[in-house]
This record gives sequence, C-alpha cells and structure tokens, in this order.
Amino acid sequence: MMRAVIAALSLACTAPVTSAHHAISGSYDANSIIEIEGEVTALLWRNPHVQISMRVIGPDGVAQNWAMATTSLSNMRRWQMDPNFITVGDRIRVAGNPARDGARGVYLSNVLTSRGEEVLLGPRVEPRWSDQIVAMTESRRLGQGDTSAPELGMLRIWSTPDTIPMLIPRNFGRRPEYRSKLTEAAQQAADAFVWERDNPLRNCAPKGMPMIMEAPYPFEFRRDAQDILWHQEEFDTVRRIHMSPGASADGQPGSLLGYSVGRWENEQTLIVTTTQMNWGHFDGLGVPLTTQAEMVERFTVSPQGDRLDYSVTFTDPAIFAEPVTLGKHWVWYPDAEVGSYDCLRAAEN
Repeated sequence: MMRAVIAALSLACTAPVTSAHHAISGSYDANSIIEIEGEVTALLWRNPHVQISMRVIGPDGVAQNWAMATTSLSNMRRWQMDPNFITVGDRIRVAGNPARDGARGVYLSNVLTSRGEEVLLGPRVEPRWSDQIVAMTESRRLGQGDTSAPELGMLRIWSTPDTIPMLIPRNFGRRPEYRSKLTEAAQQAADAFVWERDNPLRNCAPKGMPMIMEAPYPFEFRRDAQDILWHQEEFDTVRRIHMSPGASADGQPGSLLGYSVGRWENEQTLIVTTTQMNWGHFDGLGVPLTTQAEMVERFTVSPQGDRLDYSVTFTDPAIFAEPVTLGKHWVWYPDAEVGSYDCLRAAEN
C-alpha cells in the first residue's frame, strides 16, 4: 500500500480556488497545498464538482478515507479534456488545497495517474511530478472562441473562459476602489459579514440576481414565443426576459431573479432592465441588495460571432452611493452544452 505523503508546503495555489465560486474558496485553504497518495475507492462524475474518494494509509499505518473534489464536468468539456483519466481501484497521487475545517478533504489541482500522466485541473496549474501532461488545449487556455458561425447571432450556448475575472470582484465591500461606491449602511453590512455564519449559499441554496450572472457554467439564450429565455447550467436556472412592447414590472411579485424586460438596440445588442429582485445579496459576501435595486444589462455579440460582451449597471439608493457598472464576456464553443446539475447530491457525497 502507498503511504500518505501529506506535506503542507505553504504555497499559494491560485488556480483551483480563485477561479472557483465562493463556496469553494470558503471551504478550502488557498494558501497551502498538500499531497496524498492512495487508492481510488469511489468516483462521481458530475456537476457542480467531480467527487473522488480515496483510501490512504496514514503515517501510523492505519487506513484513512479521504474525500476529494475538483472542477466540474462542464469545465472538462470546455477544456477538451477526457474526464475518464482515473477509475476505481487506481493508485494515484493528488495535490490540492486542504479543507479549512481540518477534515480529510482536498480540492484537487493535480492528479498523477497510474499510467504516469499528470492531469492539470485548472488554467494556471503547474506540473509537479511528470512531463507527461494532460491539460486543456491552447485555444481554450487562452479563452479564444470559434469564429466559424457569426450568422447564429446571440441565441446559442455561451461559455465562460478561464482568462477573465469574476463579474463581481471578490470582497467588493472591503476593497477601497469599490467601498467608496457604497452607502454607509452597506459598508457596515459588509464589515459585519462572517462567511461561516452568513454564507447565503449554504446547503446548496440557489443563487439569485445578480450573482447568478457570474456563474462559471455554460448558458443558452433561446426564444420562447416572443420572449427570450436565459438557461444557466448552475442550479438549472431559467430566467425569462419579457420582450413584448407592453411588458412591465409594475405589479409583479418579487423573486430571486426579479422581473426582466428586454429590447433589441440593434441586431447584435440586447438591453435588459431587471427589477423586483428579492434575493437580498449583491455579492454573497456581505454587500446586500434591496428590492429598490435596478439592473440594466447590455449583451453584445461580436461581428465574428465568437464573443458575447456584457456590461451591467446597478442602482439601489439604499446600497450604492452612485451607479456601479461591471462587466465580463463569454465565448462561443461549438461543442458546448448546458448539462445537468445536482448540488444537493454533491453536498451529500
């Protein structure tokens, strides 16, 4: 049996955590990395995170059960990586960020397979053990889209490249360049936030607007009669954009996603105004959002058809001292798909 090699190296491991959503960075220590060797006892290939169980022999010779998580099947598809690089019974070596709570858990960045291939599970992960590397293709690493079908317009599947930052900058309410845009009440709310106590995503609670717009998974724009549906893989979220000329949020009830009214500015730009949002959170890390908030979004597809640019302006008199505009973009890959998602099952495993 392989002996566990658990070495806290106090290295910054930026790849799997900084690009992951807040629940991952809140659960695993991004400032240290450990290595473990052992036998794969169970695999769950799924979204939002692949789950791997390992039997490890500890320094005292006693077998230990370790629970591993890593990136999603959606990411592996986007990176053009075959996810079947390990099977139950394989002896492997892994490296990644340890669980913050001291449990036997790791968020994986590197896997050395029984064949001697090293799998890199992120866009900025460096090899540790082998020169036989399995990683994403170069075009996917650079976040390049496909320019072969500009005639498809906006109504298709779009993917998040790994080369762009999150839509809402992390720790928005505590960073000077953004803090000045908040009211005093919003600043106090951000200061009082404690992740372990106040995490709005605990127990796989669904995300609301606007945070769902930074989800790293694929989404699709499609028509439903006169309206447009935005279908995001994360939480199987479906958002309706009302496109009829008389559409209005007046009298509509509040909801996690609010009430969205859209219009075409031209053939390549969709403008959407959303109100009636009652999720209560702006960034999920302490900055709130009230039912007075309004989002105005601009989606613009490039002439080449390979990129969808996005900007959003927020107003909320109780939260923002001035309008706040943020942005990101998505790219088009012909092989992308909006897959299944089962966060509850992931939490139980």
